[in-house]
Amino acid sequence: MAKSFFYRARNRSGEFLSGRILAEDQTAAAAHIRRQGCFITFLQEDKTIIGEIKKRLYGRCLASKDLAVFCRQLAIMLNAGVPILSCLAILMQQSVNDALKEALQTIYKRVREGDALSETLKSYPQLFPYIMVNLIEVGEITGVLTQILERLAIHFEKEHKLNERIKTAMIYPAFVLGTAVLVIGFILMYVLPAFILILEDLHIALPFATQVLLGVSWGVQQYGVLWTCLLILLIYMAKWGSQKQGIRRWRDHLIFHLPLAGRLVRKIIIVRFCRTLSILQQGGIPLLTAVDAVVKVLGNLQLEEDLLKMKNGIREGKGFTKTLANWEAATPMMLQMMTVGEESGNLDQILEKIAEYYENEVDEMVTRLAKLIEPFVIIFLGVTVGSLVLTVILPMMDALTNIGSM
Repeated sequence: MAKSFFYRARNRSGEFLSGRILAEDQTAAAAHIRRQGCFITFLQEDKTIIGEIKKRLYGRCLASKDLAVFCRQLAIMLNAGVPILSCLAILMQQSVNDALKEALQTIYKRVREGDALSETLKSYPQLFPYIMVNLIEVGEITGVLTQILERLAIHFEKEHKLNERIKTAMIYPAFVLGTAVLVIGFILMYVLPAFILILEDLHIALPFATQVLLGVSWGVQQYGVLWTCLLILLIYMAKWGSQKQGIRRWRDHLIFHLPLAGRLVRKIIIVRFCRTLSILQQGGIPLLTAVDAVVKVLGNLQLEEDLLKMKNGIREGKGFTKTLANWEAATPMMLQMMTVGEESGNLDQILEKIAEYYENEVDEMVTRLAKLIEPFVIIFLGVTVGSLVLTVILPMMDALTNIGSM
């Protein structure tokens, strides 16, 4: 995540400026300020509450949907003959994303001063991904910026649709599980204590299962705040741990080798790999540079590191597909199609077809997994709530039976 830095500087006119800037490190922050023609007098990481809030709000990359809209709108306006400065001004006014709006203000000023659009975007790696900046730079050099932006818009739209399919498939199971937690919590905190009071008034000996449940209910009522704090702490620790390379590598390795989830993750990685590499190849980006860009979108640290190690084989001229055969995520069909693409000189088109094929596979698999999970979630909900109810109802039935036989 990008860090927030506080700076003081002097511009060409001798005016003193100050403010905060987001950058990966202090060197990147200093380079960004100097590119604006300013002489730095003070630069330090901003660890105040304001800086931390700004880092949390603005230190994340734009969503695929936002990137698609940005590229599509910019392409349409440029294609219509609107000057680049006017395009940026319109995008700045229309943007509802505070991070993007703030970045566009600086980008507008720098482009007006003569900087290239791609050069200004490089100052915001936390907002604009590596693939986007590189392709825009190629578009500026070759004079096909509009076409590049249209390709990027299509790329980010497809990425957004893929993410939405996965989210949509998981909504129902997540909703049912959430309902189960709320129902169980309600029974433990309100329903069970009321029934227990009735049973105690009747001087009925409680079964072991009911006593255990009563202990859980008492624990939830007495230490609910503590359990909530522990849960928040565990979530924070999991988030903190996911930022550590060793833990991330172990987590990604584990998920990749799970029976069903691993297959799904593998196909998602292939889609991202092929689609990103395809658009970079279409833009004329050199293969080694393209591999660096692809690595940033895979979402699996182990596979990213393995792919980077294979760059030496590509550099030595062993052939991209032959080198990729040792990559754990690669499938036989993918390698066969890529071999055909390399030999025919149509690798970018073949990669796009591979991405489309595996995207359909992901869509079907997500749908099947969602349908497979649904009955298990419903069974879990029924068994859990039913067990809770029975531990209370059975003693009540025994009490009524005893009263009736008196």
